[in-house]
Amino acid sequence: MAVELWQPMQNNQTLHGVFMGDLFERPAVHETVDTLLKAAAEGRLEVVIDRTFSLKDAALAHEHAETAKPLGRIVMKP
Repeated sequence: MAVELWQPMQNNQTLHGVFMGDLFERPAVHETVDTLLKAAAEGRLEVVIDRTFSLKDAALAHEHAETAKPLGRIVMKP
């Protein structure tokens, strides 16, 4: 399967992958991956946001990320 990556690279997006080798052939693993991909396609996965900071408070956001062990993403808005 070919994947076009130029647009995500231009938008500074990140792609994460997992190599499962022979594990993917196990029915339970295959079913779990199918379920997760279907949920993602249907928009049923929720991103947990720990805190939102103003861009002017970037130093505080970085401090929070390094010291508070956030549960979820840290968002900075202009």
